[in-house]
This record gives sequence, C-alpha cells and structure tokens, in this order.
Amino acid sequence: MSTRLLAPGAFLATALVSTAALATGGLETPDAGALQVGRGGAWVARADDPLAAYMNPAAMSFQPFGVHVGAHVMIQSSCYARVDAEGQPVSPGNSIPGPGAASGPEAEQCIDAVFPNPQIAAVFPVPQVEGLAFGLAVLGPHAVGNVEWPESVDYTLAGGSRTQPAPSRYMLVTQESLLIFPTFSVSYAIVPDEFSIGAGFVWGIARASFSTFTESTSSSPEDDFTRDVKAELTAFDIMVPGVVAGANWRASKNLDVGAWFRWSDAVDASTEVRLESNYWLAGGTKNEQPCPPSDAECNVTVDEEAGTLKLQIPMEAKLGVRYHHPLGRETAVPAWKKGSRYVRDPLTEDLFDVEVDFTWANNSAVEAIEVRFKEGIAVKGTPGEVPVNGDIVHDWSDVLGVRWGSDVTVLPNLLALRAGGFFESKGQRDELLNLDFHLGWKAGISAGGTVRLGPADIHLAYQHVFYGTLDNGGDGELKALSGDATTGYRSQQAVNGGRFSQQLNEVALGATFRW
Repeated sequence: MSTRLLAPGAFLATALVSTAALATGGLETPDAGALQVGRGGAWVARADDPLAAYMNPAAMSFQPFGVHVGAHVMIQSSCYARVDAEGQPVSPGNSIPGPGAASGPEAEQCIDAVFPNPQIAAVFPVPQVEGLAFGLAVLGPHAVGNVEWPESVDYTLAGGSRTQPAPSRYMLVTQESLLIFPTFSVSYAIVPDEFSIGAGFVWGIARASFSTFTESTSSSPEDDFTRDVKAELTAFDIMVPGVVAGANWRASKNLDVGAWFRWSDAVDASTEVRLESNYWLAGGTKNEQPCPPSDAECNVTVDEEAGTLKLQIPMEAKLGVRYHHPLGRETAVPAWKKGSRYVRDPLTEDLFDVEVDFTWANNSAVEAIEVRFKEGIAVKGTPGEVPVNGDIVHDWSDVLGVRWGSDVTVLPNLLALRAGGFFESKGQRDELLNLDFHLGWKAGISAGGTVRLGPADIHLAYQHVFYGTLDNGGDGELKALSGDATTGYRSQQAVNGGRFSQQLNEVALGATFRW
C-alpha cells in the first residue's frame, strides 16, 4: 500500500485551490448568484445580469447599465467515521488508566457549517461605441469558507464513556478562509446584436488559516495522543492573477450559444506557523497548564515566516446552448430596454427557455501541493523539528459536468419561475479522502423565481446538493506530519481510513437594478 503525506499546510492549500473555480472545478457547487443557482448553474449562454463580468464577460454587450447585489446562506452537513482495515472504529491508541481500553467513538462525527456568501457586480455600456461595455465583479468561491471539526469526542470505555481526542484531528480541526476575486472585464460586439467576445482580469486575494494535529515522534504505528502537537498555519497571497474569457452568439432568433474559459496563475503564499506541544493530559483531556508560571509558553513555537505554499490552479471551461421560445404577443417593456441597441430581457421576450451547459476542469493539474518550511524550526517541548519538505500528493482527476436549467415566464414583465440541476464527475481516489474538500461526484437540484418591481429584479433560489460518499474501507493512504526524522517526518500509520459523506443546502437572494 502506498502512502501520502498530510502536512500542516494540506487544508490551507486545498482551500486556496478554490480560487480555481467559481464554476465547475469539482471543488464547489456551480456558479454563485441567485438566478444562476435557481437554474442549476446553466447560464453561460443566457448571461443576462451583471455577474456576467466574471461568468461570461462577452454577454455584457447585450445588457443595459446594471448593478447586482446578492448573497447565499450555505448550510453544509458533513460526517466522517474513521475505521481501521477491519472496519472497526479507531481508538486513541494510548494506554488509558484503569481497566479496559477505548473501543472507538460512539458514532461518526457530524458537523454543520453555516456560511454567508455575498456577491456584487456592475455593467457599464459605452453609449458612444455600439457593442462596447465594461464590467466589475467582486465575489468569492461558491463554497463554505469556515469549518470546525471537534478536537474531542466521546469514546466507549469499560464502565462508561470518556471524552478523548477525536480520530479526525490529524486531518482538520478548524478552517477559516477569506477569498476575494475582484474582476474587471470588457466586452465588444463584433457583429452588433449578434456576436460578442469579452475578457476580464481577475485579481485574486487569498488569506486562510487552519488548525490540525501532528505527531512529535512516531515510535509506534498507531495514534498516541501523548505525542500530539497542535499545528496552526496561516497563509496569505495578495496577488493571484488570472483571466476569464467568453463568447456569446445569437445564432438565431431562438438559439443562443455561450462559451467561457478561465486561467489562473499558481497560488504562492508565505506561511506563518504556531505549534503547541504537550496538548493533552494522560487521560486524554485538554492540558490547561502545560507550563510553569515562570515560562507560560514553554510548549509554544511561533514562526511568522515559516515557509511557503505553492500550487497550480486548474484551468476550466464551459460551453452552453440555450433554446428560448418567444412570448408570441406584445407586452409592456421596461424603459431600459427601449432604444436601438439590442438588450436581452427574457422576462419580456420569452415564454420559456431551456439551457444545457457542458463543463470541464483540469483538476489533474494538481498532482501535488508544494509545502516547504525553512530549516531548523525546533518544536518546543519535543525532540522533533518541522521538516523542510512537506509536499502533499493529491492525485486529482479532471472533472466533467453537465447542467440544465429552464425559466418559464408566468406574468410577462413581472414574474418568472425556474428550475435546474447539475452533475459533476468524481475527482479523487477514496484512498486520498480528506476533510478539506469532498471531491466525490456531485448532483444538485434547484428551483427559484424572479419578481420585477420597477427597475429591480428580485431573485430567490434554493438548491440541494448530493455528494457521492468517499469510502476506502479503512485503507487510507494519508500519513500525518511528524517531527521524527527516523520515520522520514511522517507518522507510521495512515490517518484517513474510513468514509466521508456530505450534503449542502442553500438559499440565495439577489437583486438586479437596471437603468
């Protein structure tokens, strides 16, 4: 059986990978935006609100002046059960005072993470130049940014239960990330009212911190919390440049075609590390007084310039085809649609539409994440030190997806209802499951609607996402980072055996103002 490293930078690294995709990178659910979510993310050909500045800048040529503001409330439910190769729950691996030994957690660990996810965007046509428009969007990955797994769980012992260090602690305890993607875009209609192209510059800003546990020494092939060191790592990259490009074609009166592509530079972040040894007492509870009053931080190691983290960002692309059936009768139109220039407005043009998008993300570009620390960082309270090479092998696969979405105009210029769904292929092997991202297959269903109130379109949507469970039957390949040079700075045991399941519910609300 091969083994892989789970370094202190592992979660942070994959958190920063999410800068790769607001769409189909396999790391998150499809596009942000209340209208987009209600259609299952099938929107690249329609692209009729200011979020097109990121999601298909070419379509800005067919929009009026507009501003969009919106937010999602994302509720992510995750469960992890760590088991050994025989399918039995993993015990703390330490001799516990008194008769009997730990027989494992009483149940799998389950958490809920609630996260607000905002967006803002604007489009500015240039009246003096037909078909020319500029746009600005500020948004983040369509994913949950803050997660907290328990440090301790209840174990069944002879004569009762006892709180012990959690078996998931070597993968992840806490994570907080702030990822912002300011995007400035321009579009131009090469063929007025028919064919346009667009491109945008993405200035990625990423800051993330997380905590997990590592081993100080690795003298035995089992978990032993008396050897634990809690590691907290923070990374910051103020400039992750990238580009988006798109095309939008009115192929006929009833058919639109859209295409989108994103490329990004690698994340290259400096890292700060904080290590805390002697974390547990012999019984497995938190050690509240590990040091004498004269040296309150005898067990704490802090290095503000500990090393670097670097990883490739996968490219991704979308191709969409949209059929829209005309309304077939005259109806009132808003003032911003009147004029000689074509402005797309499905709420006054179409009885219904159906769009299908095909998506691809080059996740196989992420074979390993480079995590390097400078030499000679000693870990206080232990004989170990931080290894120089903490590279993490992920071995991801390319992700393919399909999305569908449909709108029905119930009351022209007033009310539309919509529904949609998506599917994305699996992007990792079960043997490399981790609690940072769930790269099993994904499938979603969604519904929503739009109400027009004067110059404002108010959008509401709900989406549920199913994830294919990752389960390696206890035969995991990730090893914890260790300060022990005799074992190559790795734990002897794998720390990710078991199964990882997840689901996501979200409610999205947005408003688009046009003039």
